[in-house]
Amino acid sequence: MCRKFQKKNILRTNSIHRLTEFMDAIGEVLSSSITAFTAESWSENELTDSAKMPQFGSFLKSISESREICVYAVIYDIVRAPIDQHHKPTALKMSRAELKREQPQIFSLLKTEWHTLIIGYKQGNQVQNGLPPFPPEVHDFVAPLDKSELLRLTENLDFLRMLSAISKVPTDEILAASIKNAASARDDEYDYLVEAGQYVSRMLRDDYDRLASVLRKISPSPQS
Repeated sequence: MCRKFQKKNILRTNSIHRLTEFMDAIGEVLSSSITAFTAESWSENELTDSAKMPQFGSFLKSISESREICVYAVIYDIVRAPIDQHHKPTALKMSRAELKREQPQIFSLLKTEWHTLIIGYKQGNQVQNGLPPFPPEVHDFVAPLDKSELLRLTENLDFLRMLSAISKVPTDEILAASIKNAASARDDEYDYLVEAGQYVSRMLRDDYDRLASVLRKISPSPQS
């Protein structure tokens, strides 16, 4: 009887957590592989005008309802484009405020895509650094990581090694941006930046120019 009660409580807790994740969703997966996925924003205007807009080097998760898995990834590119080839934008000599006031329909013809590199996943309560057993499914919802997830995922700095293999953007840029995003979620931001710098120093010890670039970009201000 006690075990049944505990199981029901666990299922209820998991269901509430899943519902919260879906409520936080801001888009969905368009294409995916074991190593990466591309997602599209649902609301162009809402994300453009708020702090919810994911940034280069920030973290997203795909939420699979059928497989009960979250796949974690880092954004390495953000593409703003027309929704199709028949609605190409043209220069109008109008400010953004004027466009919103006089031609608001223009924004419904635009889309934002996030291109990401997968660095980990969660099944049940287990967070793993590395590639998931299968890719996100097309139309899975995507959402930013909440603070506790981000802290847990980036506690292990091995995710930086996965990012160092990317060739689509300069490695030093994506490493620095992801480190700073992970550090900003922490109370001990300075200590995390120092620890990450030491990790990168070991990882890029044979590539001095790239190492120096990363360290310059994440160099913390000395504590007073």
